[in-house]
Amino acid sequence: MQLTWLEDFVELARTRSFSRAAENRFVTHPAFGRRIRALEEWVGASLVERQQPVSLTPAGLLFLDAAIHTLDVLNATRAQVQDTAYRQDDTLRIATGRTLANTFFPDWYESVNRRYGPFSASITTSGAQEAIKHLSAGDVDLVVSYSSPATRLLLDPRQFETMALEREVLVPVCAPDAQGRPKFRISVSGNSPTPWLAYSTSLTLRGVLARHLSELSRKLALQTVFQADSYESILEMAKRGTGLAWLPQRLILDDWKQGNLMIVGDASMRVSFDICLCRLRSSTNPIVEKIWKGLLSDSGLLA
Repeated sequence: MQLTWLEDFVELARTRSFSRAAENRFVTHPAFGRRIRALEEWVGASLVERQQPVSLTPAGLLFLDAAIHTLDVLNATRAQVQDTAYRQDDTLRIATGRTLANTFFPDWYESVNRRYGPFSASITTSGAQEAIKHLSAGDVDLVVSYSSPATRLLLDPRQFETMALEREVLVPVCAPDAQGRPKFRISVSGNSPTPWLAYSTSLTLRGVLARHLSELSRKLALQTVFQADSYESILEMAKRGTGLAWLPQRLILDDWKQGNLMIVGDASMRVSFDICLCRLRSSTNPIVEKIWKGLLSDSGLLA
């Protein structure tokens, strides 16, 4: 049995026409017909009713599902094998969040390339917990993530090494009103609550913000009007004037400069935290080691 026979059969089932299927498969009509007959001989049953339009026999309907599944599995496996075969040894697999991939990683990548020598990077984006699982399994070489109580619990120091790369700040922002003033102000208990654009539980910074708010000397009056598992989604809703949001400063910087967002509240309402780099202690990748030692040396942490 040849793979092309399965592809021919799937195309015939899709077009319900021998002539159209043969044209789409770039073979002559007689040659296409011979390949379908060869497939039927291999299966041991008639697969098609040769009429206009062509229809599938009960055996053909059953075999169609198997043919599609087989082609999907083989093509996906082939692509995976080729990707593994062609992946260069100097390509670092790095997992990070969607927001960090846009706001932090490009500048950091250029800086590291310039300081420690060029390397290729393959980036995957996900939540921090999933990224750490990939690192633990050896599917990625490095993780760049926001530091939070949840991520610190997952990073067993016996298995992982971490270092702080830069500081980031969560700032409370909202859209301006028609007079150019903040549309919302941060309310304290006893006042009418402020509409709040909140983080879903899957977002790394939810715990960072929750801890900070709980430690304030005055309890804030916030009413959740929108919740999302994407910082970018919350950013868009804030720009539309839906409510107040705490967002990473790097993410809101352009909109703040353009006047689409305003920072509200005093300094006590801002939350500082780290952007961290993480690797396995057992890593033997020479590029990871070179970058790690270089960053430690530049930060003065390497004796």
